Amino acid sequence: MARQVKKGFLFDPNFCIGCKACELACQVYHRQESGINWRKVDTMEANVMGKNKDLYLSTSCNHCEEPECVRVCPTYAFTKREDGIVVLDREKCISCGACEEACTYGAITRAGEDKLAQKCNMCAEKQDAGEIPECVRACPMETLRIVDIRVADAAGMVKTAPGFKPNFMKPSIRFYPNFSEEHYVKLL
Repeated sequence: MARQVKKGFLFDPNFCIGCKACELACQVYHRQESGINWRKVDTMEANVMGKNKDLYLSTSCNHCEEPECVRVCPTYAFTKREDGIVVLDREKCISCGACEEACTYGAITRAGEDKLAQKCNMCAEKQDAGEIPECVRACPMETLRIVDIRVADAAGMVKTAPGFKPNFMKPSIRFYPNFSEEHYVKLL
């Protein structure tokens, strides 16, 4: 019997150029309102070998192993699929805001006239059809991928990155390890 995949994002902050193609692709595909981004690219400045360097972090819903949104929703609008994807049934949402308050990563927003919750669904409908999520497809540097979290852990991927720390919800995102200063010297 085949083992069930536990999907999550894998991001390589070492090569992200901050172009925000992932952010824009998500916004367009899901027809998000202006100013609403289910995926966000943040910029941080780091000092590497005495030089300031921009580092980027691309995040969205982390499809946590223990998602608070699922736990706190009074109408059971959130569910966690067997493959690890956390989905939202907006028809069950009553716009109470409990999920938005519970998500410590700020991945859930309420927008529109109805103020119903919305968030990244890892393009579950595309993945169910054998395709990749829009954010992954759009990345010109291929720094964003969908992986089996357990395989990523076994391969030495890490749970932290500049600007991101895991918490009790156990986010399903992994990062390539940060380059050491000697690696940066070779790139500069």
